[in-house]
Amino acid sequence: MATLYVQEQGVTVRKRDEQVLITREGKTLQEIPLNKIDQVVLMGRGVQMSTALLVELIGRGIPVMLTNQRGSRHYATLTAGPSRFGALRLAQMQRVTDAGWSLELARAIVRAKLANQRALLAGAGWPAATAALGQIDNAVAAIDAAADIDAVRGYEGAGAAAYFGAWRALLQASWGFQGREFYPPPDPVNAMLSFGYTLLLHDVLTAVQFTGLDPYFGVFHVIEAGRPSLALDLMEEFRPLAVDRIVLALLQAGEVQREQFERPARRPDAVYLDAGGRALIVARYEAAMQAPVRLPTGEQTPLRRVVLLQARAVARVVRGEQAAYVGYVA
Repeated sequence: MATLYVQEQGVTVRKRDEQVLITREGKTLQEIPLNKIDQVVLMGRGVQMSTALLVELIGRGIPVMLTNQRGSRHYATLTAGPSRFGALRLAQMQRVTDAGWSLELARAIVRAKLANQRALLAGAGWPAATAALGQIDNAVAAIDAAADIDAVRGYEGAGAAAYFGAWRALLQASWGFQGREFYPPPDPVNAMLSFGYTLLLHDVLTAVQFTGLDPYFGVFHVIEAGRPSLALDLMEEFRPLAVDRIVLALLQAGEVQREQFERPARRPDAVYLDAGGRALIVARYEAAMQAPVRLPTGEQTPLRRVVLLQARAVARVVRGEQAAYVGYVA
């Protein structure tokens, strides 16, 4: 099972029997069996979908996500109504207002993120990684003593600064990377990271909604109108695993070129991937999400399923069926 990304403008996505057809001016460009798709992402206002296919997808429990053409902005996710999850969502709303409960969940998420960042740096063998590893270890050690979520955010920020500081030492000269920036991405490395994180958000949103949780009631990210805080929370531990290692691998292997990035005339301060660059990241991301990884039990399962398992773990903690959340560490 995989995600179908449709980014080519001027196409129509429709249904014929048990197939999804992508067509332009009556010519079929691609044909995909419905049973091979677990979600659909429509990228840009120039992509059209038939009502018949939309209803079929929703009826099958396959979410349809709408983003801008560059994939940098998520507009909406279309799914069947979550009415059967009312009790879970009520419990979730009560939990997130409990400062102690929220603090424990935030601690667990950040511990896992920092552990995965540390593992990536430790395996990279960069000279600049040694100091960063020590700083990340200090942040992890301090989390248990954090008095509130703001303190957890501070330790997460310190760890991230050390982590991307090591990236800067490696990539500054060749790619102009000064650190993690994203509104808008000012260089090719940030452009790749931001696009990859958007793809990851699609998967986490799907997992959270499938589980029945409300993606807008999180603990680590501040709850604001239109911000899927819980989905952003659960993304954190998967960023190094699903996106960062792909970006580093592409850069170090020389598989991306400067010609694959563009500066929009209306945003000369921004750098974005072109269509070919986005297609490359999508292909690598899908391969990573479908690749087997090891669970604590020793079982091998696709990384995309691990995202769903982690969302289910949060739901169990919300219901009181599990004492504490444990983040996923590869």
